[in-house]
Amino acid sequence: MEIDPDKTYTVKLARLVRVGAFTYKPLNEIEMTGALLARIVEQEGEEAIDDARPL
Repeated sequence: MEIDPDKTYTVKLARLVRVGAFTYKPLNEIEMTGALLARIVEQEGEEAIDDARPL
């Protein structure tokens, strides 16, 4: 997965993901920066992301 840290992404998670003190739940699509998406993929692996599309 190629992630541009300067773009904003619409992300659907495959499972619960914790980043710092915040917990993201796989309920709805979430808008997040590419930097945060890259951090999640680095921590949790690509299988934590169901779908990610740049806006």
